[in-house]
Amino acid sequence: MTMTATWGLFAYLAAVVAGTLLHAPTSLASALVVTLVLSGPGRLALLRRALGMVAAPALVISVGYGVMTLISGAPDWVYLLRINLRLTLLTVLTAWMLRDLDLAAALAPWPGARRWLGLVRIQLALFRRLGQEVRLAQRSRQRAKPPLRERYRTGAALGLAALDKAMHNSEALTQGMRSRGVFNER
Repeated sequence: MTMTATWGLFAYLAAVVAGTLLHAPTSLASALVVTLVLSGPGRLALLRRALGMVAAPALVISVGYGVMTLISGAPDWVYLLRINLRLTLLTVLTAWMLRDLDLAAALAPWPGARRWLGLVRIQLALFRRLGQEVRLAQRSRQRAKPPLRERYRTGAALGLAALDKAMHNSEALTQGMRSRGVFNER
């Protein structure tokens, strides 16, 4: 299982590099279609998940680039299409890898990388719990859905709390691991 997962990780990394080397929109679109076909059952859910992750950044980049090119008078719509196709391809590849690959097994040959993966998973669990607690606290204090301004304010407070918690937790984890000799790889 470990070698299969490790080869899957290498295949993912090679596909990402290959995706960045493609420049023709037809090649990028073809690679996206091939990726979706190879991903097997659940490909539409995978595409929906990837588009959900990439929609907001792609929209901001596209609108900004569109406005800039309209002002400068030299629109290059092929470039914009290339950016969005590459972004979607890389996001679909990443979503597929996260869905089907056991990262802990893939990183088994490298104990240091597995430790970092453990730290990342711990931080993600803490951030999810923090976000859930903030949502539940806001819902318990208000009967109606809060206005957009209040939701932005809550989101900003959550971001600040998450940053504070990340700094504190990473410092505490690093000190605890260092005191146990985790980073002494000899």
